[in-house]
Amino acid sequence: MSTIKDLLTNSKVKYGGYAAIITFAIIAAVVVLNLLIQQLGWQIDMTDNNVYTLSEQTRDILNDLEEDVTIFVLARRNEEDPQIMEALDRYEQASNRISIEVVDAEQNPAFVAQYDPEGEGLRNGSVIVATSDNYRSIQGIDLFSIDRRNPQAPQVLGLNVERRITNALIFVASGRTPVIYQTTGHGEIDLTSGGAFGRLGEQFQNANFELRTLNLAQAPQVPDDGSIIAIVRPRTDISPLEAEKLAAFLAGGGKGFFSLDIAVGELPNLASVLEAYGIGIPAALLVEPDRNFNNGQPIELWPELAQNPITDPLAEADYRVLTPVPRPVLELPTKPRNVTIEPLLVSSTESFYRTDLDIPTPDLTADDFPGPHPVAISAVESEFTTSEEVTRLVVVGDTDFISLVDQINGNLDFLMNSFGWLEDQEEQLSIRPKTTIQFQMQTTGTQKLIFGGLFVIVIPLGILVAGLVIWLRRRHL
Repeated sequence: MSTIKDLLTNSKVKYGGYAAIITFAIIAAVVVLNLLIQQLGWQIDMTDNNVYTLSEQTRDILNDLEEDVTIFVLARRNEEDPQIMEALDRYEQASNRISIEVVDAEQNPAFVAQYDPEGEGLRNGSVIVATSDNYRSIQGIDLFSIDRRNPQAPQVLGLNVERRITNALIFVASGRTPVIYQTTGHGEIDLTSGGAFGRLGEQFQNANFELRTLNLAQAPQVPDDGSIIAIVRPRTDISPLEAEKLAAFLAGGGKGFFSLDIAVGELPNLASVLEAYGIGIPAALLVEPDRNFNNGQPIELWPELAQNPITDPLAEADYRVLTPVPRPVLELPTKPRNVTIEPLLVSSTESFYRTDLDIPTPDLTADDFPGPHPVAISAVESEFTTSEEVTRLVVVGDTDFISLVDQINGNLDFLMNSFGWLEDQEEQLSIRPKTTIQFQMQTTGTQKLIFGGLFVIVIPLGILVAGLVIWLRRRHL
């Protein structure tokens, strides 16, 4: 008995016991804390760009959901993409209206067929966002932000899950798809034609837009289901009758997107429609001598991004917009008081525009008009008495920028943000793709030897020496 008592009163045993109790208590506390956090669903996004954090805009949309939504992830069991699943889990955690189910498309072809009526081929990797009445299918590749500047070696930059899923939620919750009518009959380009315009059709679909074509000369008017009319690179002017139909559509609350080339020259009938809103489209060429704002050629502009809901997300992401061979878009001194015009893309103070294209020099002459000048503008018309908004317009003095949407992220986002703003979807414009690129630390051979010696020899040896010193000191207690 005295032996046990002596053992318990021994200082080494006492201190060792205290250390063991403290160690056990810390381990128990960590286990309990982990279990508590797991039960409560607490998580911290420690990625550099908050890859797995939902924006306030998305949370507001989730809070407004009035029916249950199921997100079907098409994948083989236990082969789901962990990044996609982690991002989708945030939706399920943020709203009890959201549930996630994994379905193997190969094992359940009948299930997939009901969400693929046109037989386009929904495969594993895709995602379906569905309510009891509506659904939206998203191809797996559209859940990623991809740099396609090198078509032979496209690079995945990050996740585009939030933008795609949130847009799909808006569609399935509302069931409404705004219709964009593209005019034809004047050599215009079709935004869904592929080729230089890549996968724009899918981009518009993912943004909840439906693209249709319209020949204003043959149609009695712009159809009532049209929300936006787009005139993109007309090679000839519209007729006076078409101008009347266009003006009536805008006056009735329709919106307009105009993308115009300098190559076509004067467009008096189309210009008359825009002049009613205080917008001028002179047949002139913008020249940019400042190398900080051109692409190596004075007529290929990287214009400055003005502060605006359309361009603010681009500035936040450090994107730029390339506009090859643009014409200026001006605010006229005769602008109506109920129209608000804001610049979107602006040339530098060194720039100028030139109406006489036969002048060969790239330098400013007495006949030129010094800058800065807008390359693109937005306009809002409101009622005089009530200040209620009537219509919105976006006018861009270039169309070649659209052919670069597959190569330059800024060009794609500027185009899609323009249509989103026209449709009054500002809450979606700031939802950005989240980069997941991990940049490796670059080290020289000498630095590798130093770091290797530090972590493999110096630090372990230091720990060994410290332990040896403590042991020797305790031996002599």
